[in-house]
Amino acid sequence: MVIKTMNKMMKRYFQLKRPCISLLGALLFIIGSLPTAASAAQAVATVSKNIVGVNEVFQLVVSVDANINTNSLDLSPLATYFTYGRPSVSSINSFNNGVVSRNTEWKVAIATKAIGEFTIPSFRIGSSTTEPIIITSLKSGNANTAAKSTEPDIKLDAEIDKDQLYVGESLRYRVQIRIGEQIDQPALVAPFGDGLDIVQDGDDRQVETVLNGRRYIVITRYYQISATKAGTITLEGAQFKGSVVKGSRGFGSTLSVPVDKKAKDITLTIKGKPDDYQGLWLPTPELKIEQQWQPQQGSSQLNNIHAGEPITRIITLHIKNTAQSSMPNLALTYPSSVRMYDEKPVYSSNNGFTSMTVKHVIIPRKDGSLVLPELSINWWNTITGTQETSKVDGLALTILPGDNTNTVSTPMVPTLPDSQPTTETKPTEVTVVTDSGWWPWLTATFASLWVITLLLWLRARKNVAPAANASANNTAISSDNYHRLVQAVTVNDALKVQTYYQQWAKHSLPNDFITQMDQEVANMMAAIYSKHSQEGNSGTVWNNAILLSLLQQARNHSAQSLQSSALEELIPTKS
Repeated sequence: MVIKTMNKMMKRYFQLKRPCISLLGALLFIIGSLPTAASAAQAVATVSKNIVGVNEVFQLVVSVDANINTNSLDLSPLATYFTYGRPSVSSINSFNNGVVSRNTEWKVAIATKAIGEFTIPSFRIGSSTTEPIIITSLKSGNANTAAKSTEPDIKLDAEIDKDQLYVGESLRYRVQIRIGEQIDQPALVAPFGDGLDIVQDGDDRQVETVLNGRRYIVITRYYQISATKAGTITLEGAQFKGSVVKGSRGFGSTLSVPVDKKAKDITLTIKGKPDDYQGLWLPTPELKIEQQWQPQQGSSQLNNIHAGEPITRIITLHIKNTAQSSMPNLALTYPSSVRMYDEKPVYSSNNGFTSMTVKHVIIPRKDGSLVLPELSINWWNTITGTQETSKVDGLALTILPGDNTNTVSTPMVPTLPDSQPTTETKPTEVTVVTDSGWWPWLTATFASLWVITLLLWLRARKNVAPAANASANNTAISSDNYHRLVQAVTVNDALKVQTYYQQWAKHSLPNDFITQMDQEVANMMAAIYSKHSQEGNSGTVWNNAILLSLLQQARNHSAQSLQSSALEELIPTKS
């Protein structure tokens, strides 16, 4: 009985423990299978083709059946024999029939650099490595073996207008690029050579054209090349650098194939300056000088220039095949009887000519004969091999006196009052005198003197009136010039300021005050017309507030002087 009871209890115990044993067994199976799954992760490398042409783009795919860091693949071993682009990376997790699968994949576009057999090396990803792949790179092939070699559709041409020139002379170098590809980071390196000064001439010219059904971009650039020493010099051709962007649909990646094309080198023969040449060395096939006068030469206005009025001389120099840095300074010596202000030269280029325009503003100081100098330039004709001289004539003028330049204004006398002032008399006591004594004779004497004084005063008044009228006229003219001068200063019209300032009568001002105004007018002319003040932001900027303030002070001083002079005419001095 006891034995049966124990058997039943044991049987029931094992029945209760069986679910726990099953659960534990499943857990042990999963844990045991994890190392097996990790060790089963494999990396595989494949290519879209293994027989290709040089620079032909094909696809490399590296995948691993695990979800790992996307930076785990190092593509740098490809750089020895292949060019490659930036990879496209994807990570995929999928669940199918209760099974979870993970995959990481890299797609990259690559191309061979040369002809031959090259090996895509093994890539190590975690504990797994890919198998190496042998790639055959051909120059060309048929449709069954390899794609045709894909040479970038880029053409570079260069030419010059001459290969013999003199020291200091320039030639024009034209480079043209025809591009039928998608380009990344293009750059054109200028030609160069020992003893050559090379600068770009103008901006690039870009057009689109269609050739044999394909669309191209054509870029043209010009360089101006100047020789700095004699001898035989090799001009290294211009060079185009960049990357052609390649790739195919479905690659998920593009490849930048480096491009480096160079124009042919050119040999130049540079001749030196002849020993017997005299003057400034200017070698050129053509030199022209143009000149204009304002007012125009031959006009009646130019023949009636007054002292203080401006004359503008505009000279333009055209030199062919000459760099801007080689243009001469047009230094002219003007007579001391004029003031000359020259503006900063203006340069331009057209049809192989470099042009320089200068403007001289000439202001005669005084009347009389004036001869403005001619301009002559010696230059070497590179076509004929001879020295030549080009020149423009000067100008002979008779300068008329300036309006009111030497006029001395007389202070204006105010009009006398209609009634004369009378002396106030006090009432006197009347006394009957039987004997007047000497008083009647004394009174008659004073009365006679008073009448004589009155007659002399009336006569003097007649003489003063014309002088007062002339002074009023001069003062009116001076006032008009003053207002014109103030208006010209306000708008910074330098030429009118110079003219009206010369015509404005300043005789009543102190000498030191006139000196201040002379200096400020000179500062104005220098700031506006001086070549040194127009060399960019560093130039002097003239402020007209100082001169306007001086003019107002001068006006106030003149008014006070005028009033004082008028009072002196009315109040007789004591003897």
